[in-house]
This record gives sequence, C-alpha cells and structure tokens, in this order.
Amino acid sequence: MIEGIQELEAWLARFGADLGWPLEAVLKLALAAVAGGLVGLERELRGRQAGFRTHMLVCLGSALVMIVSMRFATHPWGPVPVGVNINIDPARIAYGVMTGVGFLGAGTIVHTKGSVRGLTTAAALWCVAAIGLSAGFGMYLLCIIVSLLVVAALWIFDYVEDWLPRLRIRTVTIRRTWKSGVVAETVKRLDEHGLKTLDANFQRSDDMKMVDIGLRIGFTRRAQYFRFERQVAEDEDFELMSTREV
Repeated sequence: MIEGIQELEAWLARFGADLGWPLEAVLKLALAAVAGGLVGLERELRGRQAGFRTHMLVCLGSALVMIVSMRFATHPWGPVPVGVNINIDPARIAYGVMTGVGFLGAGTIVHTKGSVRGLTTAAALWCVAAIGLSAGFGMYLLCIIVSLLVVAALWIFDYVEDWLPRLRIRTVTIRRTWKSGVVAETVKRLDEHGLKTLDANFQRSDDMKMVDIGLRIGFTRRAQYFRFERQVAEDEDFELMSTREV
C-alpha cells in the first residue's frame, strides 16, 4: 500500500517534470484551480458568502505565489560582485500568503449578539491556501488527497454532526399573560420536553398584563425543540415571539 502510494507520487512528479517550463506551471495552476473549486463549490451550495470563486482564486493565487517563489530562488542573478553572497528562502513568500489569508478569513467571520458564524469558511480558506502552496510546490498527490479530505470534512461530516449528541443553544422569547409563578411554570414546561433552561429573564408590558419571557435553552436533538415549538403554537396561553440558534 505504502509502496504503491510512493510510486504514484514519484510518477506524478516525473510527469510534471517531463512537461518542462512553463507547462508544468500550468499543470500546477490547473490542479490548484480544481482543488480550490471543489472546496468552494461545497461552500457555494450551502449559501456561504465566500463560495466557489473565492476559494478557487485563493488556491490559484497561492499556487502562483509558490511557483514565483521557487523561480525566484533559482533565477540566475547575473554577475555577483566578489564577496557578495545571495541567499534566498523560497518559503518566506509562503509565510506571507498564510498570514494574508488569515486576514481574509477574519473577514468571513461574523459576530452578532453572541453568535459567531463563518469560522468553518475561514478555516476552509486557510486550508485552500495551503493546498495551493502544495500544488505550486509540485506535491501533486498530497494536494489531491488533502482536497478530498477537506471536501469530506465540510460535506460528509456535516451530516455526521447531526447525529452527534452535541449541545445546541437557542434563545427564545415567549409572551404570556402575567400571573404569579408564570416564569417558573414556563421553565417547567420546557423541562417536560427535555429542554434544559440555561438562563431565564422576563420583562412585563407597559400595562403590566403581559410578560415577555426570555429563555436560553439547550438541547441535543433539534427534534426536541421543534416538537416543543409546535405545541407552543397550538397553545393559546403561549405566544412565541422570537427564536434564534446561537
């Protein structure tokens, strides 16, 4: 198994080297565009702002930067004065790419009222940049394998995550007629549905007849909450004002 992988990697490296310049560079760029496009397509289908084009451009640009960096290191600089030694580190440009992509990823993260969204897309952009660098360096097999792993992590594991008993947090506002013990009664109603109340607060209306109860609840299965929401909609004593997953 290991020998087969090593032989495949060696064959891909020879294939690229046999193409020569600039066809080998075109192959690297094409591979980077396909790899970034696959990851971006998954984000695009899920309605994320950083989608197909963004991921493809990041991966393509990273590959181009690595190609330029390698050519920069092997470029004949002409006559060098006596006593002058030119040392070039091709990895320095790669450092700059990963730092720059970090700022791009930060732009996809949105923080709103305690809810953070976009972390997965930011991580995908960072991975895509690394994939582009590997493609530009000529690590063809590694580029292909990592691309498939990233797509699997984003697409397949999203379905697996629904089966994990992960605690989900949701804020809910329920309007009820004010009476003594109404908040405790509402919390008890949540407990009967298997929902865990993490925090509760209330605000009475101006005429003091109604009360808006704000609840921060936790649950492991979405079906638990949706079942509660349906029963609340059928109960005239409960009026669901707002709900939002954190």
